[in-house]
Amino acid sequence: LSRDDYLIIMGDFGGVWTGDSGDDEILDYHEHKPYTTLFVGGNHENYEVLNAYPVQEWNGGLVHKIREHVIHLMNGQVFKINGYRFFVMGGATSVDKMFRVEHESWWPQEEPSEEEFQLALANLSHYDNQVDYILTHTIPEKVRKQAFRPMKNFLDYESGVERFLDQIMDQVSYRKWYAGHIHIDRELPDFNIRILFNSITTLYTSELM
Repeated sequence: LSRDDYLIIMGDFGGVWTGDSGDDEILDYHEHKPYTTLFVGGNHENYEVLNAYPVQEWNGGLVHKIREHVIHLMNGQVFKINGYRFFVMGGATSVDKMFRVEHESWWPQEEPSEEEFQLALANLSHYDNQVDYILTHTIPEKVRKQAFRPMKNFLDYESGVERFLDQIMDQVSYRKWYAGHIHIDRELPDFNIRILFNSITTLYTSELM
């Protein structure tokens, strides 16, 4: 692998947590790999520390560059990587936030803002609502309620970002959608979505030509 190869983590990266030397072990681990690490924001991130990093432009979209080769892909952006378009919308709703401490183990910024939603729609419109890949932390609400219907307890919450992703699914043309969040590895062929937890899937751009 080289720096032109990318490991993309689908949220809950956790490497930006204390904002001091306590983050160095994880960040240095990734920085010293031969590839470039990209990550989508999850619901378990310290957003106050993460958002304190300077915003830079990278491959057509806005990022937080944590290390030279460790990069946070910001919400609502469309990136061109190896000639393909990637739309990113991180974040999710923590169903366990009542057991967490705000600004210590849970941050309200886990849910993207309305401003980020509107920016996403504008960026997608620029590309005529056509991308190659969609990268998110959670999945659209209608997908969650259909694909996980037997898990009734998993249906009993509301999520602004999931409702927004319903809109994205209805409006945007894409080849494949990748997500995380649900702590399973599962292909959802009816929606062309793959959920990743412990698995790593390899995407070779030659497969798309």
